[in-house]
Amino acid sequence: MSFYKNILAIGVVTVCVTGCKGNLFSKHIACDDTEALLLVNQVLKDNLTNQLESELKSLISDGAIKDLDPAKLKLSAQSINFTLMDSRTEFIDPNSSKTNCSIDLATILPSDVVKKSDEARVKVDRYSTESQANDLGVDFDNNKINLTLEYTLQPSDKGDKIFTLVKNTNNFNTLISDTLTYAFLKPQIEKNQIKLKEAETKQAVNAAYEANLAAQDAAAAAAQATAAETEYYSEY
Repeated sequence: MSFYKNILAIGVVTVCVTGCKGNLFSKHIACDDTEALLLVNQVLKDNLTNQLESELKSLISDGAIKDLDPAKLKLSAQSINFTLMDSRTEFIDPNSSKTNCSIDLATILPSDVVKKSDEARVKVDRYSTESQANDLGVDFDNNKINLTLEYTLQPSDKGDKIFTLVKNTNNFNTLISDTLTYAFLKPQIEKNQIKLKEAETKQAVNAAYEANLAAQDAAAAAAQATAAETEYYSEY
């Protein structure tokens, strides 16, 4: 999301993360494998961090955060926790070591973050968090996001690592990233609007002052013209 732009990215997020296993294991990895699920959770966190870093670069480039600490945006990601429950095996590929899985993913956005985000969105005439979720097709209710996450697991040829491919999180990730970003930007937006109002007030005062001077000059000129005309008639 480039700020002040509502971009609804649709696609597949592909991330490969490796994790060591102490023991060799069979050709396929179970969808509920503990280490595999830890990797899936880490991928989700890394994806969010990476998106926030990308957004941060854009904001800095646009000069949109002159009065804010950039580090606070990335730190805000720490308030997001991902809960994975009820994994299911969708397909075990007989021709490779890949296993396609799905699992219920739930994330609760902090209420104060959503509140700040929505207040900031109103100030810049943007969708509320709930409206954006509807637009993205994300299940969002009472600050909770639900998603049936799809992922693929595969061991390395040596059997000492797990590779995980996480799918269908693009819109899910966009909603969280945008919510955190707007909440982060709220103080800057308010400062910018105060400065804009002050500038407009100053401009209006200056305009009124100039108009008053012009009116005084016009009145003086009219008085001089009247005096000159009176003097002319007197001499006549």
